[in-house]
Amino acid sequence: MPSDSCLRRYDRQRNVPLCLASTIALTALYVICYKGAVRIKGEVTMHIDFHCHLYPEEYLKKLEASKGDVRIEKNEKGEKIILSMGARAGPVTEDFFDIEVRLDKIKQNNIDMQILTTPHPGIDRFSPGESAEMSRVINDGLSKVVKKYPNHFQGLAMLPLIDIKLALKELERAIFDLGLKGICMLTNIAGQTPDSDFLLPVYERAQSLGVPIFIHPTTPVGAQVMKEWRIAIILGFEFDVMLSATRLAYAGIFERFPELNFIIAHLGAGIPFLAGRIDRGYHDPTCGIRTKRPTSDYLKELYCDTVSFYQPALKLAYEFFGADRMVMGSDFPLPIGDLEAAVSSIEEMDISGEEKEKILGKNVERLLGLNK
Repeated sequence: MPSDSCLRRYDRQRNVPLCLASTIALTALYVICYKGAVRIKGEVTMHIDFHCHLYPEEYLKKLEASKGDVRIEKNEKGEKIILSMGARAGPVTEDFFDIEVRLDKIKQNNIDMQILTTPHPGIDRFSPGESAEMSRVINDGLSKVVKKYPNHFQGLAMLPLIDIKLALKELERAIFDLGLKGICMLTNIAGQTPDSDFLLPVYERAQSLGVPIFIHPTTPVGAQVMKEWRIAIILGFEFDVMLSATRLAYAGIFERFPELNFIIAHLGAGIPFLAGRIDRGYHDPTCGIRTKRPTSDYLKELYCDTVSFYQPALKLAYEFFGADRMVMGSDFPLPIGDLEAAVSSIEEMDISGEEKEKILGKNVERLLGLNK
């Protein structure tokens, strides 16, 4: 129960004479004192950043020790840069791993909660044993943060998908022992596409558990022509988002697992723009697509995050997916993200307040069962 002083602060801010008894009588709302103000869960929507990343320090140490294509190196300035098959991310700063610094920053940017993931560069370019160990390190690190600050952070598990038995074992541990809320997987698994048969047991188990899968982009096949100017991340990631989602639709994975929720990154990349062209494949008998409905029907049932911050792109994604299928994201702490624009870009959209509330937090609450 909130203190009387907390409620009095709320009364002054709202300029409404409320007493403790009348506050309780309004509804069974959960009142939280937040930065000297009061947020009421149920009256004010929590702002939840679905697309953001945390890199546990133990995972970073393993990347520093790696001598393979996925590793950490220092540039000419002495900064730590994450390398993955030619793609470069970073520099690694305290924003990548320091949860106390992060907590202050999200509060400053009107964000109540983040859903933490550790996707790219991933764990798939290692041996099965190394991949399984890295997934445990990542998931333990995320769980530690969630347990410390459950009102501000939740997490999605990384799995060693190059070995399905190990992946299913880690999935059970992540959900039941660590309390993580779903799965984060990459748009390709060491170059293999997400519609590959070996992944079917993971989709089946995720559907039975009722946990969603966030598909995050990674370095695409063919990245050798994308080494300059960080094109592998700027454009290559978007190609892989479109390719992975379209393959999942064409292959009938979405049709086969109708209760499994998938979230794709970056407004679905070019999918809203190219949906008509993608549907041509469904209508062309030479393509061999045998789903019951046009491809765009399945793509519209996906969720997308709002990492773009560009109003014309947000509008197109809104028209394609709808407000019920969009979740706010920042891509923090990567340089291509924008923590400051995550909330404001949604607030600036020319849509109803109710729809903005869905995008800013309500959809994530429903997806992850945060109100249960």
